[in-house]
Parts: sequence; C-alpha cells; structure tokens
Amino acid sequence: MPFAPTYDVPVERRAYTELARVENGNGRIGLLMLHGFMGSPLSSHPMANYLAEHGVTVHCPLLPGHGHHPDKLRKIPRQAWLDEAEEAFAAVQGLYDELFLMGHSMGTILGAHLCLQNPNVRGLIMLTPFYDVPDDRLNLVKYLRYVMTWFYPHKMRSMRKLVRERVLDFDPTINFDDPDFQKNDLPKVSRVPMDALVEMVKMAAYGRTLWPRFTTPSIIFRGGHDPAVKPGTIDTLYETLPGPHKKLVTFPKAGHEPMRPFDPAHKELWPQALDFIRTYSRIGLTTNLTQ
Repeated sequence: MPFAPTYDVPVERRAYTELARVENGNGRIGLLMLHGFMGSPLSSHPMANYLAEHGVTVHCPLLPGHGHHPDKLRKIPRQAWLDEAEEAFAAVQGLYDELFLMGHSMGTILGAHLCLQNPNVRGLIMLTPFYDVPDDRLNLVKYLRYVMTWFYPHKMRSMRKLVRERVLDFDPTINFDDPDFQKNDLPKVSRVPMDALVEMVKMAAYGRTLWPRFTTPSIIFRGGHDPAVKPGTIDTLYETLPGPHKKLVTFPKAGHEPMRPFDPAHKELWPQALDFIRTYSRIGLTTNLTQ
C-alpha cells in the first residue's frame, strides 16, 4: 500500500497521478516523479500537467514524513523513502510500454536507486540533484543528535534564504518578517529533527555509491543561484557518471526549484525535459503533439 500519512497533508501536497491528456498512437509512456527531502508532490505538479498534455502520464508519491512541516520527519528512516520509491515503481511499471523517472534533489538518488534495479527504465530527469550537504557543518549531526533533538536552520546564515522560501511556500499568508512570528512561530514551523538530518546525510552518501555505476540516459537541470546545493557538487556528479548519454543544463538565474512556474527557467526546462523523453523513447511520442 502507498504511504498514508497519519498527519494532515494539504490537498496540493498529496500524491498525484496526471493521466495523459492526448492519446499517443505509438504506445503508453509513463513517468514516475520522486520529490526531495522536505519537499512534496506540489513542486512538480504543474510540470506534470504539462507532460500529461503532451502524452506522458505522471505519477508522484508522497514520501513518508513529508507534506507538512519538517517536524513530521522525526524517526523516519531513509529506508522508508527507498521503500516508498520501490513500491511506487512496482505499482506503475506494468501500466506502460515505457517508463521514465524524474527526481528533484534527494529524489534523484531514489531515481538512481530504481534505475540500477530496473535497467529497462528509459531515462532519468534530474532536477537540481543532491550530491552532498549544502553546508559542511551538517556532517556533524551524527554526533549532535545524541545531545540535540532539533536543528533550527533559520539560525544558520547560509540557510536563511531557503528557510524563508520553504515557510512561505507552505503558507504564503505568513508575515515572515513580523518579530512575533520570528520569535514564537518560526522555530516551530522550520525545526528539523536531528535524526532526519542524519538520514539525509546518509542518503547523500548512498547516492555517491550509485553515481559511478549509473549508466541510464540522464539530463541534469540545475540553477545558478541554488541555496540548497553546495557549489561544484553537481559538476562532480556529472563528471562521475560513466555513461555517454548524459547532459547538463544550467539556468544561471534559477534557484532550487527551476521546474516550478514561479521560476522563469521552467519555460525552457519543461520543453527540454519533454525533448529528453522523445529522444530516449523507443516507441516515441506522436509527432503531431505540439509544444
């Protein structure tokens, strides 16, 4: 059974399926989308609608502990995220003639994990992939978890911009700069369980064992102003990939979610992702589908 949260998840952040809006006479093409750490299906849903309008059915599960404030990640092991990805793949693989994967941030590691288990996957679309922690101090959490229950990212200068984006994305009506909110509410809505950060760091390490063996065709989209990605790490990931079928696309002004409508980069990213599917599909999308 897919993950069913025991906490409230806003409708827009729940798992979704967007069925292809047009019939592809060449066959059925599906795409499994995997969101990132502290993310949700919300971030990819508009892009999924675009792909569905062009003949690709998109599924996106909700990973355990996600969809609400990050405190829900407490005591969730990384294996639960891998299990959810595997279960979602098993649920959809028999429905299509071809299956592609797409992952955002930590979701790219889940995608690589599935690709290595299932060589029939036609390609992996990577959205700002996660290779290493954005701040080296996060590597200390494996020790700090024994003396600290919560991590407060808003106290770190390097992460304040990301915290602001995440908090306002969850509730745009919040007056983020209000002193009362900063003092009383921000610590509660942005705190992250230390044990969840340990799992995130371990997931990055697991990913680094996958990339040298990863040969599935892939395209990497990254932003030039991404507060969640350590500079240079995506270059390292790209250079580590041994296969010849890989491409790196940079949007200099984009952030950590260049596929979302609020980032102008999406106007180029969405068609390029569709072109990637066309390129690596054996059955191909119907040629009269317009962009």
